[in-house]
Amino acid sequence: MKELSMDERVQLLVASDSERLAYFIEQVKHTEQVWSLSNDEGFVMVETDDGDCVMVWPDAEFASQWAIEDWDDCEAVAVPLAQFKAEWLPSLALDNITVAVFPNIEDEGKLSTAQALTDLLA
Repeated sequence: MKELSMDERVQLLVASDSERLAYFIEQVKHTEQVWSLSNDEGFVMVETDDGDCVMVWPDAEFASQWAIEDWDDCEAVAVPLAQFKAEWLPSLALDNITVAVFPNIEDEGKLSTAQALTDLLA
């Protein structure tokens, strides 16, 4: 997978949730890494209207764009895809925590259940 240009990154950020979801799935299958934000207390959770949710991105740079203001103590951390599928998703499903896939700065991204993400990554 080639490195994205700045223009391509901007295009992705303004793309629809479903386009970003499709890119996320393709990218993480290719790199076998999922990115999230973490600080001293662990991985960052956000509250949405539907309850708690964990945020994931396709690469470090996209994740790092969120490490500002309230989250300036966070850093982008890679989670191996195998671990994400074997540990994260089952655990999130049990706790009924949704996943915000590839949020951009404006909105929380495509909210997905752990089960739906499991199916997409299969």
